[in-house]
Parts: sequence; structure tokens; C-alpha cells
Amino acid sequence: MNVQPYLDLIFLEKQWSWTLLGIGYLITSLFIRSLFFRTLVRETKTADSNLYSAVRAAYLKNSVAGWIFFFMSFLSVIVAWLGGRTLLGEPHLIFFAGLVVTILFALSVALHLTAYARALLFVLKQKFGIEKEF
Repeated sequence: MNVQPYLDLIFLEKQWSWTLLGIGYLITSLFIRSLFFRTLVRETKTADSNLYSAVRAAYLKNSVAGWIFFFMSFLSVIVAWLGGRTLLGEPHLIFFAGLVVTILFALSVALHLTAYARALLFVLKQKFGIEKEF
């Protein structure tokens, strides 16, 4: 099976092909993100179901910044893709775009991990009645 005509179509018609790139980016980045979170979430679930529910609720309140950086990295990929010929003609621009996307994604993961840790500490403080700030 020859896939070259399909690849040519994807690279030439960027008005719609950005959606394929976006879907691929979302799948890949959410998989990478899950590598960091899978163990934390699994351990929290096995510890106590009430604890997990409370941590999840607190995490969702604190994770907005992480999701903002996640979607900023997603939009950076799309803008770089739609920039097309300008970006592909200049190797330093490709490097810069990749660096921006990587930094934004790394910040996103770090903010998500921080939000989960803060949520876990908040719930544990409530559960054990700890008033002292750390």
C-alpha cells in the first residue's frame, strides 16, 4: 500500500490537515501525561475511595493553570503547522517552535503534578485535622 499520496495531501492541504496533527498531538501528550499520573492516581485509589474522590475534586479546582499551559502547547503546535513554508524553510524556526512546545508541555505537566500534590495535602490535612501551614 502506497501512503505517499496521502502524506502529500496532508502536507499540502493544511486547512484541514491540522486536525490530524492536533489529534495526534493530543493522544501523544495525554499518554505522556498519564505516565506521570498513573501511579499517583492508582495509589490514591487503592488507599481509600473517599480519599480519592476528595483529592480528585480538589485537584480539579487547582489544575486550571496546568490545563492552560497544556492548551497553549497544543495551540503552538497548530500555529507552527499552519505557518508551513515559513517554518519548514528555516531550521532555526523549527527548533524554536519545538523548544516552545516542549517548554509549555513540561510546564503543564509540572503544574498538574503540583496541583495533585497540593490537593492530596489539602485532603490529608482535612482528614487528620491539621491546621498548621507547611
